[in-house]
Amino acid sequence: MLEGIKLDKKELRREFSKDYKSYYLTKVFAEEGFERYKCRICGKNFWSATKRDTCDDPEHTEYSFFKDKPNPIGYVDFWKKFSKFFEENGHASINKYPVVSRWRQDLYFTIASIQDFQRIENGAMNFEYSSNPLIVPQMCLRFGDIENVGVTGRHLTSFMMAGQHAFNYPKEGYWRDRTIELNYKFLTKELGVRKDTLTYNEDVWAMGDFSEFGPCLESFSGGAELVNSVFTQFESINGEIKELKAQVVDVGWGFERLMWFYTGYDNVYEAVFHDIIMRTKKSLPFEMDDALFRKFARYASELDVTEVKGFKEKERELLKKAGIPEKEYVSRVKPMQAYYAILDHVRTLLFAVSDGALPSNIGGGYNLRVILRRALGFVSEYDMGIDLMGIAERHAKELKGLYPDLEENIPLLSKVVDIEAKRYAKSTENASRIINAILHKGKPLGKPELRTLYESNGVTPELISAVARKEGVSIELPDGAYEDIIKGDFAAKEKAKKLQIDFKEELPKTEQLYYQFKSDADAKVLWSQGRHVVLDKTPFYPEGGGQAADRGTINGLEVEDVQKVGNVIVHVMKDSADAQLKKGKAASCSVDMDRRNRLMAHHTATHLISAASRAVLGKHAWQEGARKDADKAHIDIAHYDKLSDSDVDAIENWANNAVFNGIKVEVNEMARGEAEDKYGFTIYQGHGVPAKKMRIVVISDKHGKLIDAEACGGMHLAGRESLVGMIKIINTARISDGVDRIEFVAGKSALEYFQKEHTELGLAAGIANSERFEIRSRIEKMRSDYAAVNKKLQERDSELGNAIGRDILLGLKGRELEAAIERDENREVLRKALAYAVSYNPKLIVLAKNKAGEVVCMSGKESKHSAIEFAKKKFGSAFNGGGSKEIAEGVIKL
Repeated sequence: MLEGIKLDKKELRREFSKDYKSYYLTKVFAEEGFERYKCRICGKNFWSATKRDTCDDPEHTEYSFFKDKPNPIGYVDFWKKFSKFFEENGHASINKYPVVSRWRQDLYFTIASIQDFQRIENGAMNFEYSSNPLIVPQMCLRFGDIENVGVTGRHLTSFMMAGQHAFNYPKEGYWRDRTIELNYKFLTKELGVRKDTLTYNEDVWAMGDFSEFGPCLESFSGGAELVNSVFTQFESINGEIKELKAQVVDVGWGFERLMWFYTGYDNVYEAVFHDIIMRTKKSLPFEMDDALFRKFARYASELDVTEVKGFKEKERELLKKAGIPEKEYVSRVKPMQAYYAILDHVRTLLFAVSDGALPSNIGGGYNLRVILRRALGFVSEYDMGIDLMGIAERHAKELKGLYPDLEENIPLLSKVVDIEAKRYAKSTENASRIINAILHKGKPLGKPELRTLYESNGVTPELISAVARKEGVSIELPDGAYEDIIKGDFAAKEKAKKLQIDFKEELPKTEQLYYQFKSDADAKVLWSQGRHVVLDKTPFYPEGGGQAADRGTINGLEVEDVQKVGNVIVHVMKDSADAQLKKGKAASCSVDMDRRNRLMAHHTATHLISAASRAVLGKHAWQEGARKDADKAHIDIAHYDKLSDSDVDAIENWANNAVFNGIKVEVNEMARGEAEDKYGFTIYQGHGVPAKKMRIVVISDKHGKLIDAEACGGMHLAGRESLVGMIKIINTARISDGVDRIEFVAGKSALEYFQKEHTELGLAAGIANSERFEIRSRIEKMRSDYAAVNKKLQERDSELGNAIGRDILLGLKGRELEAAIERDENREVLRKALAYAVSYNPKLIVLAKNKAGEVVCMSGKESKHSAIEFAKKKFGSAFNGGGSKEIAEGVIKL
């Protein structure tokens, strides 16, 4: 029935609605007396046990679940209540995955619980799961609604998606009837939702490209969306739509929304952060007026910066409904909204940093810096005097029973916040001046201008509003002020090298002999064009994963580069090889093994430096890039500050101690799930792409203790570990915000580096007339001697200048106030002479020239003449220089 339809949600919803019994009707609806209705406002179909004409969507329904006496419950206790129900109903409860989605290269953060189990291989979606069915307390991060956080009463940047998932239907798992049966039981029996307030709205879920999609049922009560039950049923490949062989139930329970509904508070923040608020609100410089906030909160469901056009007008409209004067809203409600936002933002940062992300100006770190600066701005704007780390510690303590790793990462977050706060303070030192200049120009500020202000000066929209209020200037910021800011300048992935070739025929996959460590092999030419040659098999490793390609010869002809195009390996010859390497001809391959061994030493050393960085700096020090060449290598690591000398020494010592104490390198083919379970997500340290079968490079010490394990397709010294030799860090640099580059040499290249350094040091010692290890003290002595001589020369220049100045004064006749001299001294002596003369006679103007044509002219404070004009008048167009009324300098064109 879906053939030929347009793939958009509106069209799919219409098609699914035509056959609603197949896509939306469940046994629960029939058994419990739910009927199908159509919403008179939005037009969506929904199911309800009572006759009604609206679907309860919060976009057009006021909240009605607030309680006069809320019923607080702890975050961990509420999870226990949730998990107990599902475990009793046959679900395994598993631990959360990281909030930094290392296994999905297309996504930086984990934004939904189903993402935990998704693996993209060759463009196709596969699922990797340990149990079926299961639940997972997955913390998710989303940054599209930053401006809403604190304001609407429901938006967060971090939230738990309590994932309920069943896979591989119809072979395993369950489908719509069981899903909604569990949904209805939990909502009515565990959460206490009255049947007559419950609606199930028909909708559609789809991947962004509609490669997978299906119907979904959204559960609402009292204007709150409680859960979305998605049934991933279809796939679209090249326009052809068909049912998935392995269908997935993807139920995303918004855990914070459930807590909010269950407790009955007037906003989600009071429900989720109740304990922290109770412990900290007394220290705030303003009153937390719950009654006033509740008056506004009842209508806040209609607010959403990303959805509502004319947000400010809508906000004023709701204030009138609530009977709150705008002045009172700004002075009493806005500070509360800011406080709620801080609580959310700090929790988000705690989860992100604990899982290895850092605030920066690149990648997902850009969003983390935005919310940290927003929090710091609120603290300053409302003079809260609260300690962000104190809030973080309370978050960690409260969540310890569910997320125990948060507490151990408090010291790391403290360092990050301290450094970022200092950067923010420095970047906003001149912010008030900049903002004032903009405000008094009276020009409107658009989103592009806001983004420029943030990126160039760290100026947040809130800071602009605060300065405007202080200055008494009225300013309207555009709706969705953060939309352009959070886009940021995300780091672009390195583009693959493209070869200008056209195979004009389908070539078979090249047999890879390089993993067998063969240096020589006989092959056959399958295709050639100019300098490009394809063989049926090859011992040459193609460039990949940051490792440079092998070199060598084919039939005595030099191989300059090797690249992989799909499954075909292309050899790039130094010169055209059409005549010598024709199709069908035998090919004798020989790899340059000295180069290969150097590359392997650098690749294995890269893994060791990576492990050393995490051991020394912290687990946040993830690899952000790497390059392994024959002469040297580098690795780029994430870190919140520039590496210090002690950091570098510690990393170098750690890596070398591992080698000196004995390492073992193993390369294993492992199933993806097995590798993830055994080694965790650090296997994606080198940005290896998840595949069903993965090549895992494992480095252990001589006792078998794990040092590093990564998914890697590169060449390593398995069985020849001694070739790693010594590892020497030769340079470090801060290549971008949040990323440090460590450049190093290992193996034979390290030996050559030391030999070259030794030679250069010897030559320098010879010039300095010292021994190698005495050159530092010798240079320091030479520097001291030079400083002493230079000081004497300066004293001589000063004395000489003063003497010439006295001569100038003595040479004046009567009341003469102009003088010009010519002396064969350097320019510095002339300056001192003229300065001496005009200091004694401030009405004087003096010009001096030496034989080199250098000119200095000075005018005293009381002189009527301008130095620059006097010099120009004296020498005319021959004078080439500049200056002011007081002093002019230049040269005479000879």
